Amino acid sequence: MTNYKLDAVNEIRKFLWNEFKNAEIFDETDYYSDNINETIIPIIPVQQLPEMNQFLSGKKHIVYDKTGMTYDDTWLVCNEQVMFTLYATDISDINEMRNFIVDLFRRSDESARDINNFMPNSSKFRFHTIYIGDISPTSPSEEVLGFLSTDIVIEIKYSRDVSVSGRYS
Repeated sequence: MTNYKLDAVNEIRKFLWNEFKNAEIFDETDYYSDNINETIIPIIPVQQLPEMNQFLSGKKHIVYDKTGMTYDDTWLVCNEQVMFTLYATDISDINEMRNFIVDLFRRSDESARDINNFMPNSSKFRFHTIYIGDISPTSPSEEVLGFLSTDIVIEIKYSRDVSVSGRYS
């Protein structure tokens, strides 16, 4: 049975979190919650922001959302945009996160290859290209008082395993 809850953006989120930790841009211990006895990954979907505010108070974090783009003649290739909104109280933290994301995702095919190599072989997704679509200027956040924010939009092209009829498998 097809699992329609799977989302390619979750694979990007896992990859990005792993890379941030390896580069020591985020310290996993800063996001450990005694309330739930686990680490909160500070890269969260926009829908979860209100419930996560208590865990992220005063800490740099990233909120993301995605938009589907049109399919063309090559309907096996999915096209989406993912917007990451970076929040921090210090401009140097914003610059560090922004520059790191740009460095990870500016290389198109090579960026896609890095994610494909990171994912387990059992993944239903294969990324083809990932590139930077847009970067907004840093400004005081209108959503989170006391924070600065900036948006980075990446454009992704990927495919998902399909059945012989062309439907997701």
